Amino acid sequence: MWKHYLIGLLISVAAGWLFLRAVDFSQMGQALASMHLAWLIPCAAFYVVSYGFRAQRWHYLMRPVARVPFRPLFSALMIGFLGNNLLPAHLGELVRAYVLGRDQGVSKSAVFATVVLERVYDGLTVLFLLMIVLLFMKLPEQGAAGSHITAQGLRTAGWAGLALFAGLMLALQLLRWQRQRALAVCRFCLKPLPERLTGKILEMVAAFADGLALSQARDLVGIIIHSLLVWVFLGLYAWSLMPAFGLSLGPLAGILMEVVVALALLIPSAPAFLGTFHLAAAFTLGYMGADAGVAGSYAMVLWLVHFVCTTLIGAWCLWREGLGWGALRGGDLPDRA
Repeated sequence: MWKHYLIGLLISVAAGWLFLRAVDFSQMGQALASMHLAWLIPCAAFYVVSYGFRAQRWHYLMRPVARVPFRPLFSALMIGFLGNNLLPAHLGELVRAYVLGRDQGVSKSAVFATVVLERVYDGLTVLFLLMIVLLFMKLPEQGAAGSHITAQGLRTAGWAGLALFAGLMLALQLLRWQRQRALAVCRFCLKPLPERLTGKILEMVAAFADGLALSQARDLVGIIIHSLLVWVFLGLYAWSLMPAFGLSLGPLAGILMEVVVALALLIPSAPAFLGTFHLAAAFTLGYMGADAGVAGSYAMVLWLVHFVCTTLIGAWCLWREGLGWGALRGGDLPDRA
């Protein structure tokens, strides 16, 4: 784990250094001093509601594994995002699989498969919204000096992302459709290992494949609708903070902000996406015409809303479930497959 932490830490330090070089601290101070604080209320509200839609989407993804009501899904989800704020390498995704598996008495491997599938749907939805932005938003070919974002760069990122997430979706579905062949390949590769360990790994792979299934076609409709709702509300979260800094940009600006930030967060970083989040948000707002001080201030506040909301709600859910902080490392969770 320490290698992942070190790589993410180095990337965050580099991103933070670029962010600090790009912003103007005197302008940032002025922007923060004149910020309209009332806009924080809708910003935080849109952000929290997006997690409600995310939990409901998880319900559809979980149906082949277990019928889980909204409350435990939301709790595990927020505990996982709390883990992302405190642990390196997006380990909060593993945490929420453990928490929900513990709570519902189901395979953690199958639950983790639904988390992986959810992230692929996120990626495909983000790329669909990027296409909408490119089609209907008038974008400059080149942003303000120092933004380092161009229309051509967005198109290139879109095609690269599509190749990545479409490839992942294909690989996951091949695992589901060719389950027995995949298990046979795994069994062959694991021959040098002890039989007991091989059996345990094969059980986990089989459970993971089970978690990739859909119980009914209408579940796919629910997943698609809620994926769009998640990211539309995240776009509204980003857009609703812009008037706080005197920016008059349309809702598509919020969608573009979330698209770029989401793509940036695929890069390894320190816990809570330090540096990468700030740099992506500041560069995107600069690309849309904001000066460096406003862009830097906006990025700081947008990240702060994200961090405070996920940390407070996640900590409350952790307490409500009767778990200690060791649950974020799997230490308070029973050893159930």
